[in-house]
Amino acid sequence: MVKRNGNELRRNSTGEISTLLGNDAEIRGTVTTKGSIRIDGAVVGEISSPETVTIGTTGSVEGNIEAEHIVVAGRVKGTLTARGRITLENTGRLDGDLLAAKLVIVEGAVFCGRSNMGDRLSTLPASSLIASVLEQATQTEL
Repeated sequence: MVKRNGNELRRNSTGEISTLLGNDAEIRGTVTTKGSIRIDGAVVGEISSPETVTIGTTGSVEGNIEAEHIVVAGRVKGTLTARGRITLENTGRLDGDLLAAKLVIVEGAVFCGRSNMGDRLSTLPASSLIASVLEQATQTEL
């Protein structure tokens, strides 16, 4: 890990930080990366990555996130979908549902929503994962 402006930057499996959105930046729209991404600013829209999406302590996302792994140390309002692991750090807050093969919730994290997890999720394409969450939500509300 590397520290920048007091925030820890997590590196992907090859040791590279592919994309960084600083704490003074805001993006509205869809964000798609080919590598990992760290959000220390604000995103209003969807985020998609084949690797890791990290929401830093100063970061906020209003929208759905799809990735191999997701780490939330800031605030997210939306659905998280990970083929691997979702980690809610002690400073993190998720208002929304999550779907992951593995889930870690550190003491102090806030999670308001529903979760669905299991090993079978790691083999499904992201589009099937989202369809599964939406189908379950619709059936539950009926």
